[in-house]
Amino acid sequence: MHMFFISTTNSEVVATRVANKLIAFANSPGPAQCKNELPASTPPLNQKGGAANSKKVPDKSSTYEQRKYLVPSSLLASQTTKAPAKARKRAMQLELLTYSKLLEDQSLLVPLGQLNPQTAANRATALRLFLRANHIHETDVVGSEMRLDFPASINRMNVVLREQGRSDRSISNVRSAVTPWKQAVVADDTFRARESNKLTPFNTELTRVLDCHPIKVVARQAGVPQDMLYGWLNGKSPRASSAKFIRRIESFFGLDREGLVSLAGISGSSRPKDQVGDAEKIDYRKALGLRTQNRYCLVAPADSPLREQWSELLRYKTAPVPLLNRGPAGRWTFTALNVMRSTDANWMVFLDGIEIPTAKATWSLTASYLGWLALNRDAGGPGEASETLETLAWLCIPDHIENYLAWTKQRSGGRVTQSALVFLGIVTWMSRPGNGYLYQQPEFLKTLPARFKNENWHDLCTRQHAYCAKLHQALVPEVESSRDPFEPIQHIIELAEPLEAVADMVQRMRRDRPVGCAIREAVWARDIFMVKLFVSNPLRLRNMATLTWTPDNKSGLYQRSDGSWWIRIPRRHFKNRRGVVCAREYDSPIHSSVWADLERYLLRHRQTLLRWPTEFVFVAKTRDPVNSVISKNKAFSNPPQSAHRPFMEMNRHIFQLTRRYLWKCDGIGTHAFRHIVATAILKSDAGDIKTAALVLHDRESTVEKHYSGLRSGDGSVRMGELLAKSLNRM
Repeated sequence: MHMFFISTTNSEVVATRVANKLIAFANSPGPAQCKNELPASTPPLNQKGGAANSKKVPDKSSTYEQRKYLVPSSLLASQTTKAPAKARKRAMQLELLTYSKLLEDQSLLVPLGQLNPQTAANRATALRLFLRANHIHETDVVGSEMRLDFPASINRMNVVLREQGRSDRSISNVRSAVTPWKQAVVADDTFRARESNKLTPFNTELTRVLDCHPIKVVARQAGVPQDMLYGWLNGKSPRASSAKFIRRIESFFGLDREGLVSLAGISGSSRPKDQVGDAEKIDYRKALGLRTQNRYCLVAPADSPLREQWSELLRYKTAPVPLLNRGPAGRWTFTALNVMRSTDANWMVFLDGIEIPTAKATWSLTASYLGWLALNRDAGGPGEASETLETLAWLCIPDHIENYLAWTKQRSGGRVTQSALVFLGIVTWMSRPGNGYLYQQPEFLKTLPARFKNENWHDLCTRQHAYCAKLHQALVPEVESSRDPFEPIQHIIELAEPLEAVADMVQRMRRDRPVGCAIREAVWARDIFMVKLFVSNPLRLRNMATLTWTPDNKSGLYQRSDGSWWIRIPRRHFKNRRGVVCAREYDSPIHSSVWADLERYLLRHRQTLLRWPTEFVFVAKTRDPVNSVISKNKAFSNPPQSAHRPFMEMNRHIFQLTRRYLWKCDGIGTHAFRHIVATAILKSDAGDIKTAALVLHDRESTVEKHYSGLRSGDGSVRMGELLAKSLNRM
């Protein structure tokens, strides 16, 4: 702190100078910026207290008296004279900064008109609440609670305020009022560091962050000028215009938002969108976004006869022994555990309240075809009347199949996709002579328009079956994928060690730990554990969302006597449960690197997200079951949620996390982690297809099919190693 003694009658110049220096604290949230010259309105003073360019010495006052004006050192530190100061023989002794001194310094701003009295009172009240929550007295010296431990200290204050019954709005206001005090402490630390010829808090934190990292590589990948970064490491203070580069470093290392920026004394600028590197846009996603704007699929009303027909079809496909004939491989199975809640939008997936996974894809293709029949000829459809389309009998009419597939081919950019073959397969087993579902029910002919009443139903089905079988055979060579599942992660799987990119992502997530809100911190802990578990045990979304845990270790996630954690899943819970690979249940260990994050979330933070008792490991944040559902003067459209459901939104959540933290990624889902892990295994020295198949809990033939391109170059690489001497001479 600096102490000034000035005359009350001749203090106009000095008072103006003090007011200019105090305005920084009044204009919080950010501290004053460092300037290299005094304000233009304030002339430099000579040693006697007068203006340097004035020759006239002011008259002495007969009522001369001394008064003290205490000004925060951190605010005076932002002003320096033009002429370089002479070297001191010994360091200036600075008074220790206490909370009472902070309050006293703020009180000086009110009579000067630089701070509203109500604002000053609110800030003082907020600071005292902060001190009481952290068991600190006003006379205490400012310690780590306003520095490194500030996030934890704020969190303790929020917990106390929440226990007092304060609203979230009130807690947020109190926290905002504490922020200027934190910034004043940072500014004071900066001034003291300069007085002691040491690095400022900003320079110290930046040095710690960049420790053991090559500066040139960081500067190139983060998009920060190399000379600027070296200058900061050598003690230079950043300008306000350099805030965007500081934020790039925060984003690159996953640091707290505005953490480095606030240490640099910069505020008032909006933070740009978080993303690590410039990600290339995926062409398929652009095309899909345009296609989904044209909604043409048939929507069956609640009283539609199509709904009743579909329910009967589901009973036929799921019954152990149906009344109608069925092929040996034609049975659909119920899911072992529902992951969705039955609503009016997904009625086609449920039978008697139980989910049938295969029904969703089959209905999607069926509704697409029936909806296309209603399109007029200008839009590429046959223009059938909408009221005649609510029947499955249209699948046995052979007049429109080829035109429909041609239309879908044009819609997909001239490609024949796998969906076309799947649709032909549906029509084939529906119309198959003998045991086809529709073939065995001639009464469906009555649901078609009157122009078909003279047709023979069995003849229609036989013609349709024969035609679709030939069309299927003709289109097989033309099929090409509409999207490349490896495209969003191509830049990652091309790395020598693809998992290094995921490891960097986890480190960025660790540095972006939220503070001041227990729920956000619980979500953060859950997300880190979730990402690491998808790497250690790359299961499918449904298996991960339905993973359970109970303290008695009789659940899917359990701990053995040696302290290791394992995952156990019955074979009936897997997608490919009929395959040889799933002849036994999944029982696999979790890598030891995940245990600490697992236990932190499971034993500490998971309880924060719980609203109802549940065994699910991954719990989604839910709103109040009453206040968030009830709308004024409106009835319930759906009953309020009364229990935690499987976290199927995990795929979308992972997409957002990878888009923010994964290097040059525009967002990927949970299934992409299976590709990354399998690629990393096959790229390792001892990696093989069998190991990758066991980790993915899938068939070796499936792994070989999807990763054959990766392994096809192994022969050439090995040849280059064996024949390097001869090849180099060429």
